[in-house]
Amino acid sequence: SEPDGAPQNVRGMNSSSTSILVMWDEVPFDKQNGVITGYTITYQSQTENDEGSVLAGLDNRQKNLTNLKEYVNYSIAVSASTVKGAGPASKPIVVRTDQDSK
Repeated sequence: SEPDGAPQNVRGMNSSSTSILVMWDEVPFDKQNGVITGYTITYQSQTENDEGSVLAGLDNRQKNLTNLKEYVNYSIAVSASTVKGAGPASKPIVVRTDQDSK
């Protein structure tokens, strides 16, 4: 079945004025319920109308979110999937993109 747990220790840091590097640890083994096939990272800006999701492969533990808005707080969560579907999302973290240094 799909995972019962979320990826652990989700964290992020701005890598530029329009990108955020998101990192996470595996779902606890006893909550995986099968082979993890990949991860979905969802993001939503708290002020601008900007949201989306990106997929990461099963061997990935980090993903760079790109083409974001400058100097905006983003709420980011990660969920894991098996062939049966997606598990619960992690507790959202909030990361702010950088200010452009013009």
